[in-house]
Amino acid sequence: MDLTQGNIREQLVRMAVPAGIGMLFHTFYNVTDTFYAGMINTEALAALSISFPVFFILLAAAVGFSQGTTAIISNYLGSKNEKKASEAYVQSLIYALIFSTAIGLIVFFASTPIFKFFGAQDSFLNTSLEYMNVISLFAPIMTLSLVVNSILNASGDTKKNRNIMIFSFFLNIILNPILCFGFLFIPALGVKGIAISTVFVELLTIFYLGFHALQLPIMKNFKLNQCTINFQYLIDFLKQSVPASLNMLMIAVGFFVIQKFVNVYGSSAVAAYGIALRIEQIILLPSIGLNIALLSIVGQNYGAGNFDRIEKSHFEAIKIGIGLMTVGALILFFFGDFLVKFFTKDIEVIKMADSYLFMAAFLTIIYQFIHMTGSVFQGLKKPMYNTIYTFFRLGVLPPFIYHFYSVTLEMGLIGVWWGIFSINAVFAVMIFIHIRKIIVGLKLNKINRAQTNAI
Repeated sequence: MDLTQGNIREQLVRMAVPAGIGMLFHTFYNVTDTFYAGMINTEALAALSISFPVFFILLAAAVGFSQGTTAIISNYLGSKNEKKASEAYVQSLIYALIFSTAIGLIVFFASTPIFKFFGAQDSFLNTSLEYMNVISLFAPIMTLSLVVNSILNASGDTKKNRNIMIFSFFLNIILNPILCFGFLFIPALGVKGIAISTVFVELLTIFYLGFHALQLPIMKNFKLNQCTINFQYLIDFLKQSVPASLNMLMIAVGFFVIQKFVNVYGSSAVAAYGIALRIEQIILLPSIGLNIALLSIVGQNYGAGNFDRIEKSHFEAIKIGIGLMTVGALILFFFGDFLVKFFTKDIEVIKMADSYLFMAAFLTIIYQFIHMTGSVFQGLKKPMYNTIYTFFRLGVLPPFIYHFYSVTLEMGLIGVWWGIFSINAVFAVMIFIHIRKIIVGLKLNKINRAQTNAI
């Protein structure tokens, strides 16, 4: 799809809706894993929980590689250089394979000391390793399932990924009980079965998306000599992918910092935040598809030098996101406690969770400025700006701000919520102003070059 022309709103919606549906079913997929782990026993459920921080390292790398590759390819597509787009895609697959293998091996050997640090011992440690060892050894498959899709995203096709996400969800429902509890000649593998199911599904994803990627007109330019390491592509890949991966890791750090402050107020507060966070993430799902769509549109138009169209796309994505999140905010504002009651009947937990969701009703709108602008940074091949903002927004400032509100002002748990709100509100303004200056600068430079050429 040529995203350098045509109706921007229609293109955003056409790409965002399938992407959002795909993310929804990916969420259902993870819920399925949690459900069957709970059916095995509590230890298996705890193993998935304690594995998440380690698993997130692999996920961060995979998402970073995917976003970086999408940005690079979309730039070449925008400049109508399909040969370069094909070469960049092949090179990115090679680098993603190499780096994910290395990261997977590091995680494999580091899992035991990490789990012990978190308090896992004896059978609990062994159960956790049964799951994580499979995931880490097959990290290249987990990574490639995302990176293979990057050329489809860059081309404006989010439907193929939606289709495989839906299929994966239903396949996982079938495979999990078979592999966890055994069937006919298949032995009961317990939590290891959940990991094997994930690897098998991701492998099918690679074949499905890879097949459709090869059908793209761009890939008619593919030649075997493109598989030779080209250090210029390697540098581009690292410049785009590493900041995006670090950005994902900082999101995890941000959650841990919040968790640290929430822990002070007891198990009810911890449970309340966990429930409220899940509800907030579900409400935000419709807007995530917009981030994916906006990255592709900005990437192509940056390659084409259509800076006016980048500006319009940014504003349009924010407008659509705010419209969606206004509905979400009303749901959280008026029905927050009702939603929490699906997860718990504890009155204290419901009250605490509802207090966070009240704040989240406004946060979901603020996040649109942060997330959409992050996609623009990536599409403009300036991902490090987004990483720096995320570093301060989620890692550096929160401990001081949360302490100020909750302890200094004696606001308690509500103070933590106010801290989250105020930090994100301030950074939303800063990030938005920054990207506006960059886009205006690009437009002025283009005008100056045109005037110089005319002379």
